[in-house]
Amino acid sequence: MRTYLLEIGCEELPPKAILTYKDFLKDYIQENFKDFFLYDSPENIKVFATPRRLAVLVKNLRDKQPPKQQIIIGPPYKVAVDEEGKFTKAAISFAQKNNIPIENLQKIENEKGQYIGAIITQEGKDIKTHILESVQNLFKSFPQLKSMVWNSSGYRFPRPIRWIVSLLDEEVLTFTIANVKADRYTYFHRFMTKPVGRGEKKELKNALEYEEITKLGFIIASYEDRKNAVKTQYEGFAKSLDAQTIQDNELLDEITCLTEFPVGIVGEFSPEYLTLPEEVIITVCKHHQRYLNFKKDGRLIPKFLAFSNTAVKDRDVVKAGYEKVLKARLEDALFFYKEDLKIKLDDNIEKLKGVQFHEKLGSLYDKVLRNLELAKNLAEKLDYKDTAKLERAVLLSKADLLTNMVKEFDELQGIMGMYYAIKQGEDEEVAKAIYEHYLPKTADDELPQTQLGTILALADKIDTVVSFFKIGEIPKASADPFAVRRNAIGIVRLLVEKQIDLDLSDVVKDQQVLDFILGRLESYLQSEGYKTDIINAVISLKDSNIYRNYLKVKTLQNISLRENFENIIQVFKRVGNIIPENFEGKVDVSLFQTNYEKDLYEKVLAVKDEYIKLVESKSYEDAITKLIELKPYIDSFFDNVMIMVNDEKIKNNRLSILKEINELFKYFADFTKIVGG
Repeated sequence: MRTYLLEIGCEELPPKAILTYKDFLKDYIQENFKDFFLYDSPENIKVFATPRRLAVLVKNLRDKQPPKQQIIIGPPYKVAVDEEGKFTKAAISFAQKNNIPIENLQKIENEKGQYIGAIITQEGKDIKTHILESVQNLFKSFPQLKSMVWNSSGYRFPRPIRWIVSLLDEEVLTFTIANVKADRYTYFHRFMTKPVGRGEKKELKNALEYEEITKLGFIIASYEDRKNAVKTQYEGFAKSLDAQTIQDNELLDEITCLTEFPVGIVGEFSPEYLTLPEEVIITVCKHHQRYLNFKKDGRLIPKFLAFSNTAVKDRDVVKAGYEKVLKARLEDALFFYKEDLKIKLDDNIEKLKGVQFHEKLGSLYDKVLRNLELAKNLAEKLDYKDTAKLERAVLLSKADLLTNMVKEFDELQGIMGMYYAIKQGEDEEVAKAIYEHYLPKTADDELPQTQLGTILALADKIDTVVSFFKIGEIPKASADPFAVRRNAIGIVRLLVEKQIDLDLSDVVKDQQVLDFILGRLESYLQSEGYKTDIINAVISLKDSNIYRNYLKVKTLQNISLRENFENIIQVFKRVGNIIPENFEGKVDVSLFQTNYEKDLYEKVLAVKDEYIKLVESKSYEDAITKLIELKPYIDSFFDNVMIMVNDEKIKNNRLSILKEINELFKYFADFTKIVGG
């Protein structure tokens, strides 16, 4: 078994590059080396990622790729072989062109018919050749992030590459990228080994010793191990303070991306700053200093945890430095807070006219007015009666964007509006709605808890999506500068998870926007584990009631677990598939020629009204159960009645029965799109 090590050493990478490239490396190696692994094991690939290095250790490799058999298809059999069974010029030409001995030609059948061809065995590549080819392609395939050129090679990467390690067991596999020649030398910690600033140069004799050797040089190369070290220290310090940690995976990732040897140092700040809202202190610590905070009995305590990338002898000096920087930041925040409270949020509403939302969409004040119109419409449909609170909340919703605090920390928008509103005597529900109207901010963020906040959140997001579609700013796969996609996902989550029974077409008149939101519903449902074919069966009907679509998909997925589901769906699909496209027809009972037609149609009429009522009342499982009552009648019809008869009237009448049944089906879903059955 062979082991290969690739390490790319560089100047400090930004966190986004580390997180992106560590995942990319694993996927790339998994795909490109799959034919060389002796067996499938999680140990085959181990990726390492720190600010100064990206590395991958590939284990359990064969010396040579197994031979592959390839089928080469030639001309059709009738063209390649004459009546006497001899190969024609077409067959001989095909064999010569592909260097195939004529005696190796054989008949090959596939779904398209019979052909002449050959089965060729291709010898596998040796591991050295494959590695050199794959690694060269790897450097061409890294995702395009913000990058730079630093020398005459013209190679682009987020930071300059300084060294490359390429070892197959003990052997260096040499190549050159960005004027850097691959070798067997890595570098230890930049500040904890000498020379300080670059770190000790260390020879690797064998690929397998990489992780242990780097640990000796104060490098925790494994991203997961380093993140666990950060978490363990955080939890340990919390325990020593008789406090609790604050869950923030994003910040833990960032700290992990900024260190190769994380060393936690606890500092403190003056309790006077606890007069600030907790979110302000946490935001100052997180976004400006990358500090973690602690809580005790649900309240913030005046302690923080900073991480150094170096183990220093005198931690008190470092601690004092951390405290000094944080004090200055908190002092600024306290000043902003006091100054902001001197100005009523109410006074900022008019000033929103002077702040541009978008050059084609007017000011923030115009945005607020659009939100207000939508919110009133939604409130009427969702039976929210307090129009005075609604208007007040919408008008104040963007006012905190003009405060000093939000100008400095834009992630506090809405949060500061809520705190300032409470301090200035606004209604508590109104104040909370100011904060909640931004929710959810991400795909897994919290949702509004109040009905007023939910209405404001929907109005704000719907206006954003509709407005940017209106001016042609439609998100692309690679670019969504105005967060239209994120707002659409927010709309989906609000409607589904808050169980809002709303037909979006009553609020949104643009079909392109409705289709876009339905597309986000599809993505949401897939992320929740629902089957793609079941999702398509429901969404393809373009019903713009997002919550009802969700319930239908959920019901169908539950029913799909039943033993007889395949048989049921097969019958439903058969009905839908037999009807010609654009067929129009009306059932005429006088044209019935058999009891099977009569019995089926009578059953359809008997089921129809109750089924529709069940669908309307969202009793979807009962509705499907009601439809299933048709199955034996449909089976008998198909088993005993010829549909495509010569008599056009009789044929169309029988198709009309099926069309009426299919319309009932489509009141729920397009069952022809379900793969099962």
